[in-house]
Amino acid sequence: MSSGELNEVDKGKDGKVDLQTEADRRAQYCIVKSLEQKFTNRLKVIGEEEITSEAPLELSLSPEVLKIDGQCPEFLRSIKEEDVVVWVDPLDGTSEFAQAAKTKSPLLSQVTVLIGISYKGEAVAGVIHQPYYKDKGRTIWGIVGVGTYGIEIAPADDKRVVVTTRSHPTPLVNSVLDTLKSQGLLTEVDRVGGAGYKVLRCLEGAAAYVFASAGCKKWDTAAPEAILKATGGHLTDISGRTLCYNADVQRLNSGGVLATAFWVNHQEYVNAIPEEAKNALPEFSPKK
Repeated sequence: MSSGELNEVDKGKDGKVDLQTEADRRAQYCIVKSLEQKFTNRLKVIGEEEITSEAPLELSLSPEVLKIDGQCPEFLRSIKEEDVVVWVDPLDGTSEFAQAAKTKSPLLSQVTVLIGISYKGEAVAGVIHQPYYKDKGRTIWGIVGVGTYGIEIAPADDKRVVVTTRSHPTPLVNSVLDTLKSQGLLTEVDRVGGAGYKVLRCLEGAAAYVFASAGCKKWDTAAPEAILKATGGHLTDISGRTLCYNADVQRLNSGGVLATAFWVNHQEYVNAIPEEAKNALPEFSPKK
């Protein structure tokens, strides 16, 4: 970003813009190569970018993470590496990054790096890194059954702030939000970028993240889901169906996304979403 040369590529199809920058390519290279060095290719790693650019690697271990080893639940202590899939989104919120890079606008705070760890198809751990948080950056990480660290979890709020997409609004998305408002489950809409940032908003006071569209992928939700679940929250599709993170699943979250904070009744939001919206977003199982 400091060089001013983002080297943007549009990966979009059918007229949809899907930006990739040099930052996406280098970040994925660093993440994937460091995992391969540490685990000697025993892990299945799935990243968003098909083409990467080389960058210097620096491997280190976090004492903060290592000291919770004894707290891990039993089902995570005996896992086999072949049952683990790591989902990598090297730059979640690329459009915000590209738009804000030259102006250093507040949109940069919505940019995150996502690393999700799944075991037998379930999101069990994750990392959300905010490189531009308050100019210093911060790293949030969590393990289901252990807890979430690096962020102060907000208590219940009388307001029902619902976060949703900033850059991909559709009539269906807006219709679902209107329905939630009419049922008292939404008092304010916050339109922001990036799945990772939207879930962070649920940790910091928002009631829910609602996206009635098939726009995001498994690498967008794996890390946020694990971190949210570690606080007692929930993340499913808009019909309340659990997302699967096996290596052979389709990458697209075709049933949309519904995430709720720990103090929210998730099923109440599932029930409030109109059936026509749910029927418009069927969840398919084949890889796509």
